[in-house]
Amino acid sequence: MADTAIEWATKVWNPTTGCDRVTPGCDHCYALTMAKRLKGMGSTKYQTDGDPRTSGPGFGLAIHEDTLGIPLGWRKPQRIFVNSMSDLFHADVPDEFIARVWAVMASAPRHTFQVLTKRHGRMRSLLSSEEFRLAVQRRIPHAGASPYVAAYWKTWPLPNVWLGVSVEDQKRADLRIPALLDT
Repeated sequence: MADTAIEWATKVWNPTTGCDRVTPGCDHCYALTMAKRLKGMGSTKYQTDGDPRTSGPGFGLAIHEDTLGIPLGWRKPQRIFVNSMSDLFHADVPDEFIARVWAVMASAPRHTFQVLTKRHGRMRSLLSSEEFRLAVQRRIPHAGASPYVAAYWKTWPLPNVWLGVSVEDQKRADLRIPALLDT
């Protein structure tokens, strides 16, 4: 993926792209505008159109399995904004795929991964689930080959993953921040 001008990240990694507006905080989504432009430029990741009522041109949810291993190739530690062009906890992203994303993050403890969502309920539910944690463990490549990685995945939540929630007003702050703390 790409270097970024975002001041709190050094790279962006988009294993999914696209989204649907779910709250008033989505009304001025930069990613929706950018996806339309990228579609027009012919970018292959942005050719899926979303529902015009909740999404738009080039912003239909798309899963990019071919990008999963990208952070593993970055040797220098990075601060990685995960899904700057999507929400990993979108309802149409399968739990299995999210587990694979988490397995990559567990396999790259040199990096700090930053995950931001407006879908606090799904994040809390998945990350609090022992079943999800075991699904992540099963997908860590070569976990048995490296004692360091094998031990690291047992730390839960992963210390190299920073979780965040978007809050556009006090009502959403009162809902999302307690959910984040519970996660």
